[in-house]
Amino acid sequence: MSAANVVAATTASNILGGLGNCIYDSGSNRIVLTAININTDLSPGTACSFDLVIDGSVPVPTALAIEIFGTPGCNTTTPGSCTTTVVDVDASTAGVQAHVSTTSNAPAPYVLNYAPPAGSTVTFTAGAAPGTAAPDEMIAVTASGNTGTASLTGCAISGAGASAFSVSPTSLTFNAAVTQNLTVGCSYPTSNATATLSCTETDGDTAAPGAARTWNLNCPAPAVAPTVTSPTASPLSVSAGIVGAQGTALIDLSATGGSGTGSTAVSCTSTGTVLIAAAPAAPAGQGPVTFNVVGTAQPSDIRVGVPLTAAAQPNAGTVTCTVAGQPDIVIAVSAPAGTTVVPPQFIPSSSTWSAIALLSLLGVFGLLAVGFRRQG
Repeated sequence: MSAANVVAATTASNILGGLGNCIYDSGSNRIVLTAININTDLSPGTACSFDLVIDGSVPVPTALAIEIFGTPGCNTTTPGSCTTTVVDVDASTAGVQAHVSTTSNAPAPYVLNYAPPAGSTVTFTAGAAPGTAAPDEMIAVTASGNTGTASLTGCAISGAGASAFSVSPTSLTFNAAVTQNLTVGCSYPTSNATATLSCTETDGDTAAPGAARTWNLNCPAPAVAPTVTSPTASPLSVSAGIVGAQGTALIDLSATGGSGTGSTAVSCTSTGTVLIAAAPAAPAGQGPVTFNVVGTAQPSDIRVGVPLTAAAQPNAGTVTCTVAGQPDIVIAVSAPAGTTVVPPQFIPSSSTWSAIALLSLLGVFGLLAVGFRRQG
């Protein structure tokens, strides 16, 4: 503050919290800040405000440095008890309004704050391929205060999808009011992965053994359409049976490489005498049998049936499965000859052979009766 600028001042007004007032001492050219309760330190913020009358012939200053005296716990006689104080000056036709602000350096144990807050969900951005690394997500940990030590320890990931995630470092220590980061990583999974990151906080408002701080983790699986193929050899022969029955077989379909919501459409039809259905249903038509294969799911197998005849059917027909964006799967189907059943032959009861058989049976019974009498 320059005496050449300051002509007069008034007693302070707008005292916050009743902690003290500001008085301009023209003799010593300084502001005296006096606490009402000498055992109470000043809180950070505006302590008071007052009017200064500025000599109009001199340019109005934009800021004035003020010396502060007379306040226990926050004064110039105790080095480090207050930060440098600056008075912001606003020019007006009525004079200049000066705002005295103070920041107390009274002991304040370090406490931790988080961005995003503990308890929230950390979601990774979508990716293009499973197994690749997602862009890291950061959890900013900020310590506020000026004394003691704060820590975040034992950071670990648990849950069904834990193997997809990583965290580094697993502990942070704070001896100053600074910000440090937890780096959370994810390797894109084939199915959406979720897990929980847990750490133990110990700071000025959470005494040992500390308290758990958690974040939910979500890493989406990339949408990759699966590749659908069949290991079933062509031609495929159906099972044997009697004439008129249905010989059956199974076309095995499998999917690989799919993830997330990626989808592949499949449509199967048949020709000739070949009937089809999605397993395990019995073959009953020639299609189309349609379905979508999504992510890591497996497709339905195709059950094949051919009505058997007395003659073999080496070219009973074909089954064609059209796969979206991929080559068709074509399986030729054959069928063996059906078995003809010969009905059993019966001997009429009035024939000579029937009479001979009856007499022979009676003779056997007679011999048995004689044998029993002799034993008796």
